Amino acid sequence: MSQQQASATETAVLVVGAGPTGLMMASELARQGIACRIIEKAPEISPLSKALAIHARTLEIFENIGIADGFVTRGVKAHGGSIYSGGKRIVHFLFNNLDSRFPYALMLPQNETEALLGAHLETFGLKVERSKELIGITQDADGITASLRRSDGSEEKCRASYLVGCDGAHSTVRHALNLAFEGEEYTEVFALADIMIDSSMPDDEIVGFASEKGLVFFFPISNGRYRMMADVPPPAPPGEPSVQELQAIVDTQCNLPARLHDPKWTAYFKIHHRQVASYRVGRAFLAGDAAHIHSPAGGQGMNTGLQDAYNLAWKLAAFIKGVVTPAVLDSYAPERHEVGKQVLKMTDTMTRVMELRNPVVTGIRDRLVSRLASTAIFQNAAGRQMSELDVNFRDSPIVGEYHEGILSAFAAFGGPRAGDRAPDADGLKVAGASRRLFDLLKGDKHKLLLLAAGEDAAELAQLGTIARQVEAQYGKCIATFLVTNKPAVPIPGWQGATILDSAGALHRAYHAATAGVYLVRPDGYVAYRSFPPNVGHLAEFLSRIFV
Repeated sequence: MSQQQASATETAVLVVGAGPTGLMMASELARQGIACRIIEKAPEISPLSKALAIHARTLEIFENIGIADGFVTRGVKAHGGSIYSGGKRIVHFLFNNLDSRFPYALMLPQNETEALLGAHLETFGLKVERSKELIGITQDADGITASLRRSDGSEEKCRASYLVGCDGAHSTVRHALNLAFEGEEYTEVFALADIMIDSSMPDDEIVGFASEKGLVFFFPISNGRYRMMADVPPPAPPGEPSVQELQAIVDTQCNLPARLHDPKWTAYFKIHHRQVASYRVGRAFLAGDAAHIHSPAGGQGMNTGLQDAYNLAWKLAAFIKGVVTPAVLDSYAPERHEVGKQVLKMTDTMTRVMELRNPVVTGIRDRLVSRLASTAIFQNAAGRQMSELDVNFRDSPIVGEYHEGILSAFAAFGGPRAGDRAPDADGLKVAGASRRLFDLLKGDKHKLLLLAAGEDAAELAQLGTIARQVEAQYGKCIATFLVTNKPAVPIPGWQGATILDSAGALHRAYHAATAGVYLVRPDGYVAYRSFPPNVGHLAEFLSRIFV
């Protein structure tokens, strides 16, 4: 054996890349007891602020794994935003009406996000192996062999059951898998600055200006410091934008008296919209920017990558433990590819609409957008889309529904469908203690909610039968809760957990006007629902999911 070689090491999962996506991936695997390694070519965290926005759905995920408070404490809450054109505000949106405990976009520089996620990772006894580069992979039926190069030029082999490429837009893993990064580059060039601005801009809102000369956006960071982004005529000038050049953009394109000073980071850059055709090749997976990149409009990129990792981590962990069938692991690629596709479509549309230059066309745009943006429907839809609360997996191969009869179809109408994010509910009682539903949905098990809608003895007996059968067969991987809105009603033969929903918040959120069943996945999405409860159909669905 030469000095350049070393014996293979063994691990269940090798994570390549220690940005936010890779750190989330590795920490979630480690939290669930899966042996893994995480490598990173860079010797340390980049000091650049890069991605800023952490949206409500991502914060809900952070809350579920117990780390949200650290982020909220350090970030700036953007409660909404405004876009101006021709000296008039054409869009004003708010996150205040979001159905979430986090009705805002949290502004936190990416380097701080990475530091927090890295500290979280270390609580599981796992550290990023820095200055270590992936140089090649081979895979067979039993696993993957990765060739790694250290900073001193020496090499090692890592044998892993699975590999996850979280190594960014220039992904070595993607290239090694020979996957095309399909899409194109935008013609526009953007100037970026992390800079202090003395102005009357609110410190809790995103502010944008659209004109015939281009777009300028400001995102609050902290104490008068903002992220400024503006498009400039191509090609990109040499070097970095100066404070004087940025000041000229503000003076000519923004109806805003402002003084720029003390830049921490300035750069010119171009943006792309690209996506791989498949997020999986054999035992290798892609997540985050390695799988999709797009316009920064809406601040979706980092959030989408974090949610890729969260989706894959629970499925991979459960499959490695032998809890779920291959169908569950197979669902990662179609579920997250469709989400990535929708994000690319949304951000591309936002970018092209706001980049319009023709005065006649922009005038029409401004009038239409202004009228549309003033409606409650637009406000709610835009807020849910930007916050990623409306992400769903309705077409997933591992979700299902069963409905029978007119009343049951009516009960299902308006409630969360299979594949939707499971909504929260407050004011619940479990063993006399007050709880939120999201408190009960934490953990790595699926959660089965059996909702009684009254005092009918036959209905309660049926729910009790389902609860006992599921508990007996799947108790190791499903936590079962009987949900009643009548405190005095006993449920025959059931000694397990019972949720008292005396105020009806959970029943309303799940539209349970009649008895029904909801199965919620570990990532907080509805796997299955049924109105009315049906033992046979539920059993058939569970057999497709669990070993």
